Amino acid sequence: MSTFRLRPVDALWAAARSVEVAPQRSAEAEWSVMVGDVDEIAELANLLEVDPSGEPFDCMCWGDVSFTVRGEMGAVLGVLTYHLDGRLGWPQWDGQLPLLRPDRLHQWLVEHGVIDPHP
Repeated sequence: MSTFRLRPVDALWAAARSVEVAPQRSAEAEWSVMVGDVDEIAELANLLEVDPSGEPFDCMCWGDVSFTVRGEMGAVLGVLTYHLDGRLGWPQWDGQLPLLRPDRLHQWLVEHGVIDPHP
């Protein structure tokens, strides 16, 4: 009998009930977005998928956009940090890993007003 084990980041998304997407340094044209729809959470999980074989990098900055993943009753399950160079950080990883779809994530952030398209 084989067993299927979730990666820790998959378990994070499986328990997610909402995600607050917020710029780290807010400008007038940028604001936070709360995502609570199951399909939108799944879309974000897909856009935030990383290449686990990629070389981790730690730039030592705060990042550009935070994704606060919340579970039942609003409990914080984890915070992922997007870096505009196309990497994603999570404390359980050794640095930031490259995103598989950074251009699509960037477009989503622009469309939702989280980041300015013309910084």
